[in-house]
Amino acid sequence: MAVLRDSGDNAKSDFQRRGKQGGQRGKSGCVQIIELVMERKFLPAIVFSFSKKECEFYANQVLKLKFNSEAERKLVQEVFDNAMDSLSEEDRRLPQVEACLPFVLNGIGIHHGGLLPIIKETIEILFSEGLIKVLFATETFSMGVNMPAHTVIFTSIRKFDGKDFRWITGGEYIQMSGRAGRRGMDENGLVIMMVDEKLSPNVGKALVKGSPDPLDSAFRLTYNMVLNLLRVEEINPEYMLEKSFYQFQHYTAIPEMLANVTKLEKDYCGMKIKEEEESMNFSSQSSSLTGCSTTSPLHSAPHCCVVLYLMRSRKAFQS
Repeated sequence: MAVLRDSGDNAKSDFQRRGKQGGQRGKSGCVQIIELVMERKFLPAIVFSFSKKECEFYANQVLKLKFNSEAERKLVQEVFDNAMDSLSEEDRRLPQVEACLPFVLNGIGIHHGGLLPIIKETIEILFSEGLIKVLFATETFSMGVNMPAHTVIFTSIRKFDGKDFRWITGGEYIQMSGRAGRRGMDENGLVIMMVDEKLSPNVGKALVKGSPDPLDSAFRLTYNMVLNLLRVEEINPEYMLEKSFYQFQHYTAIPEMLANVTKLEKDYCGMKIKEEEESMNFSSQSSSLTGCSTTSPLHSAPHCCVVLYLMRSRKAFQS
């Protein structure tokens, strides 16, 4: 546990204290954690970073570690060669393709949006087959790709959202940490967070026990969509709309809406207005006086004032 504590204390300077040539003095905290995970046999592991440069930086830090045996290296070489056969001879000499091979041979993978699609697909295949033991990836790897690992490591829990640096939300943490633990293989998953600054209890609670982000359908029905569906004979537009996620969300909201309507009706029926009958009589008489024709001498302004005065005097006498 001392290694984990010391690694967390030094995590802030792992990426920042690199030299001009990309080197670093001493062993970084991330490397120490990966060595500990390797020693405890908690591989494979996914290391999430919120920067492409950080993924490549940390991958270079552990390049000297060999996670694959000789037999596994031969399998990786065979899979990699078969995948690159689809490229032209010129594309195979691309720096990105040539630089990727030493990493995958040692069981190290890099996955982010700056890689070629063929390389990302090859790394996903190798990781799913257990030939990549440590994968350095951005958070996009946790979206839509079902590739769990035994251990998930966060190099930081702060990210840049395009405007400012902020703590990751509970939904983002759930999405990425949910990769820890393989069904049918691991009894539990291990999540390690490298916290590089003071974390308040409220932020920690919202991070670990927070609710996932809401998922709302962006489906919007337009006239063009209906006309295009009507042009296809094999498609029933009504059936397509019923099977949409937008309609599903509205179907699930119907019981709650009915309960709200029933509650409002009950509240309406239980409402009691003080002196309701007298107010109704006064309202009807006022309406009849207001609706009178002004051409009649009986309904001129002075006569109306006299009638109202008599009505008020009668109520005062009865009370």
